[in-house]
Amino acid sequence: LKMVLQKYDSLILGRIWIVVDKESSSIIDDQQILEISRHMVRQIQARLGQGFKLVEIPDANTLELSIALTNVETLQPILAVTSQLLPAYRGASNVSRIITTHAATNVASVTVELLVSDATTSEPLIAAIDKRFGKNDIVMTIASRDNVETATTLWTERLWTTLSNWNWIKDHNSVPR
Repeated sequence: LKMVLQKYDSLILGRIWIVVDKESSSIIDDQQILEISRHMVRQIQARLGQGFKLVEIPDANTLELSIALTNVETLQPILAVTSQLLPAYRGASNVSRIITTHAATNVASVTVELLVSDATTSEPLIAAIDKRFGKNDIVMTIASRDNVETATTLWTERLWTTLSNWNWIKDHNSVPR
């Protein structure tokens, strides 16, 4: 995997999904969804932008990063299902919200899914599910700006640490935006 990833030197952000159960959806408003999505984008740009050139238009050496935040447990990862629902569209304003009706919730926990793909072929390269996204449930996380900032900052820092300890990111030169 490390050898495959070495060819990539730029990063584009894909869609950010917020997937919640029906009860949580009635409490969370669209502004709160946009706020957590924007904060996640800023944090990802700040941390991963240190090791990758952030781009708007991908080339053959571009990774695409897609994220899903959820309190729902499903048989398949959210990102595996959602990639079939909407066409590919890249950009920081690319936020989607899905309400589920009959899925079991992951009580008192927020799960974040990460999918890293080749941006030109859409071939998945890395997929991860992290059940340690903050200390609050999804409603409390999204409802409070402080909780949003704390959870997203800690998560992106942990992602950065994982990738840099893997000796993957530090092999790339920092490229100013």
